[in-house]
Amino acid sequence: MDGQPRPARFGEFARTGIGCAVWLGVIDASRALDLIGPMNERWVTMGIAIVLDGLLLGLAAAAALKVVARFTPPNLVDLVFDKTRALAYASMVIAPVVGSWIAVVGAGEPTAPSASAQPNVLLISIDTLRADHLSAYGYERTTSPNIDALAREGTLFKDAYSHSTWTLPAHASMFTGLDPVAHNVLTREDRVQYFHHTLTERLVEDGYDTAAWVGTRRWGYMGGGYGFAAGFSRYEHWPHPKRYRSSRIARAIDQWVHVNLERGVGNASDQVDAIISWLSVDRSKPFFAYAHFYDVHSKTAELPYEAPPPFLDQFCPGALDDFEFCDDGVCATDRLLEIVRRHKPALTASELDVTRCLYDGGIAYIDSEVGRLFDALRHHGLYENTLIVVTSDHGEGFFEHASPLHITLHNEVTHIPLIIRGPGLMAGKRATGNVRQSDFAPTILSLLGSQQTRDLQGQSFADVLTQWNATVERPVLALDRNMGGFLLRSGDYSLIQYPSANALDGMITRELYDHSKDPLQTRSQASERPAVLSRMFKELAAMKDRGREIRDRLSEGGTVEAVVVSDEARAELRALGYIDEESD
Repeated sequence: MDGQPRPARFGEFARTGIGCAVWLGVIDASRALDLIGPMNERWVTMGIAIVLDGLLLGLAAAAALKVVARFTPPNLVDLVFDKTRALAYASMVIAPVVGSWIAVVGAGEPTAPSASAQPNVLLISIDTLRADHLSAYGYERTTSPNIDALAREGTLFKDAYSHSTWTLPAHASMFTGLDPVAHNVLTREDRVQYFHHTLTERLVEDGYDTAAWVGTRRWGYMGGGYGFAAGFSRYEHWPHPKRYRSSRIARAIDQWVHVNLERGVGNASDQVDAIISWLSVDRSKPFFAYAHFYDVHSKTAELPYEAPPPFLDQFCPGALDDFEFCDDGVCATDRLLEIVRRHKPALTASELDVTRCLYDGGIAYIDSEVGRLFDALRHHGLYENTLIVVTSDHGEGFFEHASPLHITLHNEVTHIPLIIRGPGLMAGKRATGNVRQSDFAPTILSLLGSQQTRDLQGQSFADVLTQWNATVERPVLALDRNMGGFLLRSGDYSLIQYPSANALDGMITRELYDHSKDPLQTRSQASERPAVLSRMFKELAAMKDRGREIRDRLSEGGTVEAVVVSDEARAELRALGYIDEESD
């Protein structure tokens, strides 16, 4: 022997390596089984993990052992293989048995309708969904048949408004019941602080099981690092693993395929699969489930909006055959932002038509996935006893007021959908009067009979959902992403103001609209209604003073934590338009 292993010995290397790798597969799958629902899914997940880990890691281990053997005396190699042969064979048998036992022990029985009279809660936030592109709100395209059906079974709010033009502060208002001045989550370095008692934490105190599936990465604005995970027993980020492939290696392979071959499009299907699996196991407590879908949001690859087939061009078949959205290598969201900065020419009429079509295709895709989720609730006997809330953080512009995306404070961005359906609530009602995201938490808590309502700035509109003739009217304060612009919507008027840093012409922009007569906000009356302006500025000052008082009281004696934005996160956020290259 010259120190080199015999050729036949490769079988020994492979057997020993695979024996070790099978155990690694069991460990890998066991780590992920908390993401899985019924028993059959756990067994299949375990089997796929064992096969993948056994093949990939087994081959790697065999190659490593072969290298080590080159520098090991032959008699020692023979001794090692003689001692480990039986262990390797045993591992291939025992490890799958142990894995199956783990899967069985962790699996629950199929669910049945909860014996508790306490309703479940499902809160769905569809990022970047503007209200007037839903057919339930009168849109000419049938973009949302499942959401339309929900509206017929519940109450549709015609005048629901966001507190901001972007994801982070809008959702902070949704979960804290505070306006942006009060919760002070205003920049990408801000987070929901520990002294803000969120809707989730309040429901936990009422005995609810809690889980969330969000459409952004961990460093995204709905990431756990921004404070939204507080109170959730499970908080799952994008990318959500495909069914049966939750182990680390399987998930990594799927993620690579999803990002590089599928361009990150269509993740809502995996999200809904994960939620359905979670719904399919028994639980003794009522649940609060939160689903945040990101698929309607603008994209960063080639097309400005993109859904998987057949939804991609559902409303303009054939329009993409010769459609090229890039301009000199600048594509998708980047091109829209360059138009805003006046570095690129405006979209042509045909380009704008296709852009709207793509956006609507994304809505149709999400609607189909939401429909699957509703069907799963019905299948498991949970639908009738679940309070369902469908809404959005903000809308999207298509140059109605010179801007795409969600930049301005006009209706196309700040007017959001809100549909609520649940046990004992009105069916088929279309409620009028302004409601705000800060009202959502107190309303949900009120409908559930919760006493966890301290330190909420928003006000419940539960009576609108339970009484046919009840109405509501709230003043709305919204801030833009740069904190300089604001919207005050009060009564029949909307006041919008941008400082010089935000105005394209370098001057302060002040607009006043009477939306009872001008719902599309086409003609400002700021110069014609000085008395109205004076009244609204006084109301604005009072609302900001109230917000600051609440902020100071809640944060008194507390340490404010900041978010450190990584370089990877900054690059992605810049591509999505949340960080301006020129000012950052």
